[in-house]
Amino acid sequence: MPTTVVRRAPETRLAAIALAALLLVLVLVLLPTQRAAAHPTGSTGVFLTVRQDAVEVKMQIQKAGFVAATGYDIATDQSELDAISDNLMTFLLHRVHVSDEQGSLAATVLEEPTFATVNDEDAIETTLRFTAGRPLQGALEFTDDFIIDVVPSHQVYVALISDWDDGQINEGEPQVIGVLGGGVTHLTWERSDTDPLHGLLAVIRLGMLHIAEGTDHLLFLTTLLIVAPSLATRARRGWRWQQPIPVKKTVGRAALTITAFTVGHLITLALVSLGLISFPEKPVEILVAVSIAVAAAHALKPLLPRGELLIAGVFGLVHGTAFATTILELNLGFGETLVAIIGFNVGVELAQLIAAVLVLPLLIWLSHARAFVGFRTAVAIAAILAAAAWIGGILTDQDSVLQPVFTEIASFPVVSYLLLVALVAALWYFTRTTAASRRIEAGR
Repeated sequence: MPTTVVRRAPETRLAAIALAALLLVLVLVLLPTQRAAAHPTGSTGVFLTVRQDAVEVKMQIQKAGFVAATGYDIATDQSELDAISDNLMTFLLHRVHVSDEQGSLAATVLEEPTFATVNDEDAIETTLRFTAGRPLQGALEFTDDFIIDVVPSHQVYVALISDWDDGQINEGEPQVIGVLGGGVTHLTWERSDTDPLHGLLAVIRLGMLHIAEGTDHLLFLTTLLIVAPSLATRARRGWRWQQPIPVKKTVGRAALTITAFTVGHLITLALVSLGLISFPEKPVEILVAVSIAVAAAHALKPLLPRGELLIAGVFGLVHGTAFATTILELNLGFGETLVAIIGFNVGVELAQLIAAVLVLPLLIWLSHARAFVGFRTAVAIAAILAAAAWIGGILTDQDSVLQPVFTEIASFPVVSYLLLVALVAALWYFTRTTAASRRIEAGR
């Protein structure tokens, strides 16, 4: 009997590693995608930010359309654009209008025109502000007949960045709410019963979605939590993981890890969102991937006792910087930003707690089976491969060739989770520690 047990254990472990790696790579490794263009080539993009008493209108005007509409055949030279800036802005202020149910809003220039590259084409960017001097009332109407009256085929894509009081807050690309062109120069959009509470609730939901759809953050959290049912003990060569440990201790270790991560990302989330510090986007994304690789290396073999706390806290600062990008893109005012920081962080923590509640019991369950070591190893290897592939994608600005597959899997989170539960159940059943095997191990 002892001989049979010893011979089959390596085979069982290899099977466990293979099965776990296959599922977890598919479920967890969602590589970054490139953002879609702000608006189609050969068009004007208009981005609206609705505040309590005003509307900010950022315009990206294709240079070719601008030349056709105004007759100013200027080179892509800022000094030439500066020379006609006053005439251009006066022209725009007479062609672009915003009104609510009580009348037209007063227009001013918020940002002078500058050259930019949009969709690999030369464009002119500028921002107007339309102020009511009172709280906005009811539906809003946007009018733009610049270029359209001269070039009927030209299209103006109107997108909403945020409307705090109406609870309209979107992550990533702004939501297109209408297209002007072909004789259409007016766009009206309805607003529900406006209340600042709507913005708070929307940003809490945004924080939850950011974790639920942010594979990088989920993968980092997973690699941190997977060592919760284990204890780092000193071995002949450094440290090694030993499990299982009492459930109460496992939950406490997981809670401390999540708390360290929370403190870390809250600090930089606030500092970056308020504009007190800033970092280039690409290095931050690379560091997020590095954080996953470091946490995975710690899951393979303890880097130091309770190293997950240090990793969670230090790299939490990096993840907080990435979180702040979402709030900055909303273009909120100072007061709204303060509320957004709190609300977004609440949403992130709720999502993290839900993830922990779903995953931690499975880890505790499996930690009482021989397959747990193989399972933890598979998760760590999958995380390292994902981090490496993600870094490659960031450096080359390429999408993963597997992205369509991963996106399809991510579309069915319940099914993916149930498959994970089934895998854990199968691994536990076939490698669980029985009374007979415990006696055998004790006699070896």
